[in-house]
Amino acid sequence: MADALRANARDQIARLLTQLADLEDAREEFDDDEYEETKAETLAQLDSFKTSLARMTTGDVTLTNELETIKSATLAAISAAFKTPEILKLFALKQPEALRERLRACERDVLLGKMSDAKGKIERVEILTALKKLQA
Repeated sequence: MADALRANARDQIARLLTQLADLEDAREEFDDDEYEETKAETLAQLDSFKTSLARMTTGDVTLTNELETIKSATLAAISAAFKTPEILKLFALKQPEALRERLRACERDVLLGKMSDAKGKIERVEILTALKKLQA
């Protein structure tokens, strides 16, 4: 049961973070009110998920540790600690290699002029922060 609960929690956070990332990617397709409403709904779902995780974090230590990691990622999303939902998703799913690859791609894109220096700096800081929190 603990494995199923962990898998469901991972799936739920991945779905919500993907939804946030997709919303950011398609921002031009929404008018401002529609964008803000959709983002608010997604953040409300994240907040609800955070509350559910708080209730679940009693019992099995392994499950508690894993749920605490997911809870931390959820809190980060809500507090906008990560401006880039894709980076937050990789952090929540504990994917340090994918984060390192994203870092290399970010640095390459800045060098090639595909990404502004400012955006590149923000992403690099987020990725390095995520890696540090994962102790990877």
